[in-house]
Amino acid sequence: MTGERSRRGFLARVGALAGASWASTTVASAGQQRGSASFRPTEHGFGFRNWSLRDQYFEGPPDPEPETVRERIRSEWSDKARSVLGLDPAQLPTTLVDALARQVRAAVIQRAGTNGHCYGMILSTQRYFERPETMPVDRPTASDIEVPTAPLDAPEAPVYDDIVTSQAEQYFRFRSWLGRQIAVYTADADTAQLLNHVRAVIEETGKASLFLFNDSQSGHQVLAYDYRTDGETVQIPVYDPNWSALAYQQRTPTLQFTRDGDTASMRPYRQYTNIVFNRYDQIEQATGRSDVGPLDHVQADQTTAREELFPTMVVTADTDAVNLTAVGPGGTELDRMTSEHMVRSRGRYPRLRRRHGATPGTYRLGVYGTDETEYELSVAVADPEGEIVDATQTASIGIDERHEYDLEVTAAGDGTLSRVRQSGSRPSVWTAAGAVGGAAIGALGYRTVSRRRDGNEGG
Repeated sequence: MTGERSRRGFLARVGALAGASWASTTVASAGQQRGSASFRPTEHGFGFRNWSLRDQYFEGPPDPEPETVRERIRSEWSDKARSVLGLDPAQLPTTLVDALARQVRAAVIQRAGTNGHCYGMILSTQRYFERPETMPVDRPTASDIEVPTAPLDAPEAPVYDDIVTSQAEQYFRFRSWLGRQIAVYTADADTAQLLNHVRAVIEETGKASLFLFNDSQSGHQVLAYDYRTDGETVQIPVYDPNWSALAYQQRTPTLQFTRDGDTASMRPYRQYTNIVFNRYDQIEQATGRSDVGPLDHVQADQTTAREELFPTMVVTADTDAVNLTAVGPGGTELDRMTSEHMVRSRGRYPRLRRRHGATPGTYRLGVYGTDETEYELSVAVADPEGEIVDATQTASIGIDERHEYDLEVTAAGDGTLSRVRQSGSRPSVWTAAGAVGGAAIGALGYRTVSRRRDGNEGG
């Protein structure tokens, strides 16, 4: 569908959502607003709430070319990767760059191109608040933008284009990427230091974008606009794009933390239990430092961080007619960072599992057929010193058929991939655990993400 009729249909659906109450756990905030120049969700939040595939009719976006993603990693990650990890992406083994690129490209295609658009909404609403002249439609504030496809009487959708481009661009920034990996793989998060930086940024700029996640690696983005303390309790009111601006007349979503000396812990916010603050440009502005990075927010040095990240393992299947699982030597399933409405079926490799810091041992891979198909199972394991495994297996599989593989990674820095079993029975628990699918619908206006830079993080 195109044109005014379909846009008005979308308006009706989003309008209905905007007035709906969002089921979540919130804490009413009694703190005062910071002043007339403060960010206020009722005014500066969008007039529509975050949306998923069920609420859009847009055509599929173009996929970034694999070579484009690899080249951006080698060139744009260079300065930051050298300063934070002591690595030069231009000198990394091809297998490692390819593994990283598959992760990034899958995130752009399956998350930024399809799922709820919280990160893009946060970056866009910040920009419109800080520089109202950048708002691409004739509206007094973001709360007056009733739908992402405004204006309804034009084929262009410049607000939507801003949101989805910003949403995708986050995955190409080295420090943002690294911050998410470090947060997931390092247990000793320095939440107290992170809160110090959040407070400094809010005092300096009035807002701070925060990434929330949990142990199941589900993520969400919000915008903090105040910082309040009451004894050992810290309260941070946030603009959560899952609510429209109108909803903030009745609600004040708030993150809560408890300080204990030099440590701090986060209380659950909906399903989220942890936090990352990866707008390092904002921290640098607020603190006067020029070397702030992801390692500031974890109790890990450069050596530990590299051990957490490498070797990197990526396992992919090239069709959504199979489900793919991977279980490590300790019995823990390999997975990936997800979001509420992510569509795994898009892209050249719709099935992907990964692990950073892959230890030696036997990894069991399972391919379960949901339709009759041919598939290609690819495994890439590498660290900065070189390739460990770069192997591919192709086979035909039927409905309810299961193929099992052993991936051997040795302490000597090499490995093999071999098929060990074929069965026509239902999958075992470890094989079925990762079965996820979905329809693929993309986003109009999402042009090639390398076309434009948001310029907010610079790396």
